[in-house]
Amino acid sequence: MKADRRIGGWAVRTAVLGAVSLTAYPSIRLSAQSRFWRPEDRALISDFSYVTAVAVSPFIVFGATRHGLIIYDRQARAWRLPVTALDGYPAAPVWVALADVTGNAVWLGTTGGWARYDADAQRWDSGAVAGGVRSLMLDARDAASGVFVLGAFGWSFLPRGAILPVEDRPLPPPGQRIQPLDAATALSLSPGAQALRALILTDPRLRSHRFIAAARSPDQSDLFFGTDGMGLVRVDALTAEWEDLPFGLLGARAGAVALAPGGVWVASAGRGGGERHGVAWVAADLSADTTIEGPGALGLGCVQGRRLLSAERLLWLACERGVIRIALGSGRGGGGGGGSAAVRTFDEGQGLPSDDALSLAPAPDGCWVGTARGLAIVTNADKVVPVGNLAQPVLSVAAVRESLWVGTASGLGLLAPGASEVAVTPDVVGQPALRDPILALALAGETLVAVTADQFAWRDPATRRWTLVHARADLGHVTALAADAGGGGGGGAVWIGGLDGLALWDLASGSFHVLRVPYDLPAAVRDVAVDRRWLWVATDSGLVRFARDAARR
Repeated sequence: MKADRRIGGWAVRTAVLGAVSLTAYPSIRLSAQSRFWRPEDRALISDFSYVTAVAVSPFIVFGATRHGLIIYDRQARAWRLPVTALDGYPAAPVWVALADVTGNAVWLGTTGGWARYDADAQRWDSGAVAGGVRSLMLDARDAASGVFVLGAFGWSFLPRGAILPVEDRPLPPPGQRIQPLDAATALSLSPGAQALRALILTDPRLRSHRFIAAARSPDQSDLFFGTDGMGLVRVDALTAEWEDLPFGLLGARAGAVALAPGGVWVASAGRGGGERHGVAWVAADLSADTTIEGPGALGLGCVQGRRLLSAERLLWLACERGVIRIALGSGRGGGGGGGSAAVRTFDEGQGLPSDDALSLAPAPDGCWVGTARGLAIVTNADKVVPVGNLAQPVLSVAAVRESLWVGTASGLGLLAPGASEVAVTPDVVGQPALRDPILALALAGETLVAVTADQFAWRDPATRRWTLVHARADLGHVTALAADAGGGGGGGAVWIGGLDGLALWDLASGSFHVLRVPYDLPAAVRDVAVDRRWLWVATDSGLVRFARDAARR
């Protein structure tokens, strides 16, 4: 029995199989969603640098990566929206890809079977094959009838529109076979590229990479290579000229996000090892081709990007190595280009109370930094000035003109203009719940919002009275808080992110609208940024861009 349904805005065909001597596998991560999403309303961008299979049509280049299908428009010379697990990308690793010559579509062979994606219809079809599909083949005389698949028991034929391959069709003659191109064969077609391979495969950090997949354009001399860390590379087979086609984040996990004109900056939150770390620029249209990993062998020197602040041509990044200031040069990406960025690290050796930086807020002449052992200000003139004698974790900070609200492990305080110590205000004294660790702070207009493990609270700026509600258990541990752009009612609104979801809290009405993991979001939320059009969410699976109006509905 066949059934068509739409998953995240993509049409998906699945089959219900009875007694079939094939090993079933989840060819698409089908999960019940709390709602259906159009691709333009929700898109995920992640690390797409490891390209395991490539296919090329006259108009499109498809790259199958560990975290999604990337699609490059050859005519527009621009990237289309990526297709990820949120949209039906196969959970099983992709071995091979072959362009469907009948349209802008691609056949994929995975460790569990086959899948086909139609870029124009935004539709997935898939099926299981014992042992997976290690190669694909089209008959040049009749490419529209279906595709040959190589499984554990040899070649079989999958008729177009069918789910299961059959073994009743002979292979086409050798001269009529359209098959994927392996990297070694592709290089043999361009001796110049073969000679320059070491140069082509050395990235700006002088790391060496490999070609692991390839495809040839059917209409030009272009070769497109998939690499193990540099994404896609285009090579002219005749002249050996090459072009890197970078797209995506530095790592699969996004730890922090900050608004900038025209898009956002995203900090990676890796686990060490061989993962890349740094910040990436993502434009509003999701083009992402500018990254900053920092100078030298160590780069920026931090793994866990926790909070990120963008101010004019400066980025401030809080991480486990202190706070890193990145001065952006001229060029692309929020007013700066990655290649000319100047990096400066401020840590305990320069005067921070601790290397463990936890929170950031803009200061009149620099940046407020909350650390595991107190508060400091880092000025644009490279001075680090410790503030007060807190000697405890400063989990969150929120700047209000010359004042600073400070959320610590022992509650909420205020650093008033000209004061040298953080004090507890009378309105906070009257709220015992605000003596618990303040996990997050944000300002919705003039309204201060504070979050503890058990309570969500907001302060009326006119009366200084607090309103408290019980924390939502369905969000899990709270990790992020951001004011909604444009507010929501008379008291404004905020987005609250947690390990299990993201909620819009309308302060005036007290209502919540929840987006849940894994249905609406792919993984735990780490940070949130909002402008009037887009809601940007840093998660453990990458950066999700929501259309703000759609996310609010």
